[in-house]
Amino acid sequence: MAYEVLARKWRPKQFGEVVGQEHVVQTLTRAIKSQRVAHAYLFVGPRGTGKTTTARLLAKALNCQERGDKPEPCDTCISCREITAGNSLDVVEIDAASNTQVEHVRDLRDNVRYAPARGPYKVYIIDEVHMLSTGAFNALLKTLEEPPAHVKFLLATTDVHKVPVTILSRCQRFDLRRIGVREIIGRLEGIAKAEKWDVSEEALLAIARGAEGGLRDAESALDQIVSFRGEQVTEDDVLGVFGLVSWQVISRLTTAVLEGDAAAILQTVIELDEAGRDLQRLVQELLGHFRNLLVWRHAPDLAATFDLTEAQLEDLKTQAKLADSEKLLRVVEILTEAANQARFALSRRTVVEVALIKAARAASVVSLDELIARVEACAGEGGAPPAPAPQPARAEAPRMAEAPPAPSVKPAPAAPADTGDELARLQARWEAVQARVGETAQLAAPYLKEVEPVGIEGDYVVLGCDPEFERNLPRLQTARAQKAIEQAIQGEMRRPLGIRFVVQARPRVSAANNNNHEPEAAAAAPAPEAKPKKITASKQKLEKDPAVQKTIEAFGAEVIEVRD
Repeated sequence: MAYEVLARKWRPKQFGEVVGQEHVVQTLTRAIKSQRVAHAYLFVGPRGTGKTTTARLLAKALNCQERGDKPEPCDTCISCREITAGNSLDVVEIDAASNTQVEHVRDLRDNVRYAPARGPYKVYIIDEVHMLSTGAFNALLKTLEEPPAHVKFLLATTDVHKVPVTILSRCQRFDLRRIGVREIIGRLEGIAKAEKWDVSEEALLAIARGAEGGLRDAESALDQIVSFRGEQVTEDDVLGVFGLVSWQVISRLTTAVLEGDAAAILQTVIELDEAGRDLQRLVQELLGHFRNLLVWRHAPDLAATFDLTEAQLEDLKTQAKLADSEKLLRVVEILTEAANQARFALSRRTVVEVALIKAARAASVVSLDELIARVEACAGEGGAPPAPAPQPARAEAPRMAEAPPAPSVKPAPAAPADTGDELARLQARWEAVQARVGETAQLAAPYLKEVEPVGIEGDYVVLGCDPEFERNLPRLQTARAQKAIEQAIQGEMRRPLGIRFVVQARPRVSAANNNNHEPEAAAAAPAPEAKPKKITASKQKLEKDPAVQKTIEAFGAEVIEVRD
């Protein structure tokens, strides 16, 4: 007998053998049992998730001669054996990728009139239906909507967006999901045990990771690795054949990125490249790992969804303590960009090295919010100065101090502007201001939608916030967010302006009716005594301030300039 590959040999013969698609199996079995089977079904999902297999099982169950009241086919009658072997006259499989023309669909439309040869139904399985031409879809419409009572249509596609809406509306749609790693491992374990192969758990995990949710891909990979290595398979065999990277390497690279160890990063990438590992896949694995770190920081209860062993999960928890959420977000953004670049780059190694070094720098450099928090802590303490900052922060401080001070920009004297006209213009352009802020302060942009300009007092724009959203104001009052908002407002108003937040329980003023209600807006403006005090101290006097002295000692900084 000719050799049969695992994907065909172990294709499910019963609904109960379908892996990872319980929602589809449950609906179809109940429809069969209650005799409520529709005339057309559409199975949607990635490759290797069971679309065609489910369609064949449904066709076999409908035409089974000894099924009785049970939804499962018997697999022993003549009809079941013919459908399993693929030579049944009542089940017609059509590959739409090679039968795209309208003539092929016209032949199908003419043949549906004939009664089935053996079973009660004539079933048409159209695989990759999205490949049909526009004319073929149009020719199929009427027959698909009102076929003869003995005809059933089962369509399958990996790209449902290319299927016309007129076809979708005539079918019951089932979305098949990617199969989980644990489910794939369980299926492969059963196959290995039945075939009497000795495959380690680590090797099965590596195969399942490489399959990316496709069970057929996993079975084909196991078939290939057994042909290469024999009946005893280890993780190293799988990694060597398919160019994958082990968990230990992913963990080591992650630790090097979080600790800012560029030398270790470069050495690891060189070793992986010389060993023939897929560097594009490496970036995707790292991106998934940092995603898990980010999820763990925000929702530890979701750790059960990670496809990790207990030892790997403990390692992930240790790494999550090395960086906060903001740094992890920056690393994820860098790796996402690198994953897109690596697809088309001539030198993937260069792209990966540069991206990982950028990620290491982003994970180790102290953020502006952390610096402000330390300064505030120094100002609030009355005892000894705080311990020196970590090495990345000390490395940044001298470079910042050596940079020449930016020249103070003072606006040229001009006639006072009409604040009512300015406020109306700013309110009309407020959406553009929000868009600008979103480019530089993405975390603060959503909260900016809850405030709007309610007045202009001199060189300050007053931003009003309803008491209902007062708890979100601290998100907008960080140094980074305020700077981004001020720059966006200055870009629209063409003059330097600061911002000030107030809480007021009154309806927001729209730009359309602002000119008609200027007295009301002026009456609702906050009291002038809330203006921030101007700094008038000289440089020498400011240097003697205790809080400033503690800050200078903690960060090794110096006072460069005092601005009003």
